[in-house]
Amino acid sequence: MRSPAAVFDLRTALSGEVSAALNQLEAANDEAKALHRCRLHLKRARTLAKIGAAAAPGLAGMFEQGAPACMRALAPARHRAALSALARKAAKRQRKRAAAALRATAEALAADGASVDADSLERARAGLRDLLALAQVWPEPSPRQVARGADRIKHAARRARRRGCGAGSMALRHDWRKREKERLFAAELLGPAWPARRRRKHLRRLEATLGEERDLYLLIAQLEAQTETSAHKDALRALRQRKRKLMKRADALGAKLRTLRA
Repeated sequence: MRSPAAVFDLRTALSGEVSAALNQLEAANDEAKALHRCRLHLKRARTLAKIGAAAAPGLAGMFEQGAPACMRALAPARHRAALSALARKAAKRQRKRAAAALRATAEALAADGASVDADSLERARAGLRDLLALAQVWPEPSPRQVARGADRIKHAARRARRRGCGAGSMALRHDWRKREKERLFAAELLGPAWPARRRRKHLRRLEATLGEERDLYLLIAQLEAQTETSAHKDALRALRQRKRKLMKRADALGAKLRTLRA
């Protein structure tokens, strides 16, 4: 006799993630960590909405239209803060000339600010309130519908891995990262309702590696846009070397997940 499927309260989980995102935004006061946490909760909410799409395809479509607009409103501030922190971290591992160029880049990014302009902040706030209203009327999916939604996320991650693993295209690798992050969120949020072995340790390592790789790509682009000096050349050489190392590591982790049939 088969054991009953685990029951997952999707409406409560979805409402909780959107509420948490809104609370972080209200408390942010342009504080970079709070903005990052806001975006993180919103990404988790998007994952839940995809899982619940079978029960409410119309609501899921509206949610997927609204969530990216909120993300875009907060993205520039997040990118400046993240790249500034990465440049400072990278400077600690470099020789004097390259380190100076990286510190100057970090300071320039910090000077631009991790703040969100008032219009963008209000758009994000209004968008999150709309998403919360959708979440609060979401019909509860059956265990079978939850399992179907989780399977779609799992298979999307596998397809993205096949395209991105070993690829030189940063667009493909960025999509791979997003799909793996969705799978990690789904496994964490669903708990016993996740219809497979969760492999959270491997997924966290892969997502972190792909995340640093992506930020390095953006930081390299930032340096390439600056006036070229010997110091910048040294810094770029070091960053490109680090990115190649991370790409190899991510590809190895992706291959490991494939052997584990994850």
